[in-house]
Amino acid sequence: MDKKELLLEAATKLFVARGLHATPTSAISKEVGVSAGILFHYFKTKDDLIDELYLSIKNELNSSILNDINKINSDIGKLRLIWSNLWSWGLDNKLKFKFLQQIDHTNCSEKVKQHPEIMEKQQLFRTFIQESIDKKIIKNIDIQFLMNSMFCLIASLVNHLTMFPELRYNQVFIEQAWEMYYNSLKP
Repeated sequence: MDKKELLLEAATKLFVARGLHATPTSAISKEVGVSAGILFHYFKTKDDLIDELYLSIKNELNSSILNDINKINSDIGKLRLIWSNLWSWGLDNKLKFKFLQQIDHTNCSEKVKQHPEIMEKQQLFRTFIQESIDKKIIKNIDIQFLMNSMFCLIASLVNHLTMFPELRYNQVFIEQAWEMYYNSLKP
């Protein structure tokens, strides 16, 4: 990894452990073993670091969510794949997932949410949700509320599977979790 990647990784770890405001840039550079000047070479401000970290993780997550989506023909199958990809990514990337949970509830992410890459993926998902509503596959309710609710249910599953990792490969449990998830969305 290059120094920039190491700084982003250290920032993720420290932001999750300490919080955004309680993590000084000096702690991040110290964690990596570089001077503060090196950190500020890559990121002009702490906000720039947070924005780039958020953008990087969000792009990684969005790519993962949509992985293999074009291989699925049924709309419910696509919804299930998105669900499965999201919670799997959350389990495989616990710190990054916690960082997203943490920052999505702050105003720190508002500027970066307007980034064209984020908006493009968000629009793809919004379009998929709207098409699912139009086809009466999911409830006709405010899309943003629906997306937030979907994410909260997935976060709950990630938290549960983190506490009980043996359930990740328990097909009965996974089917029950999918049923519960989809039942909350059905019209």
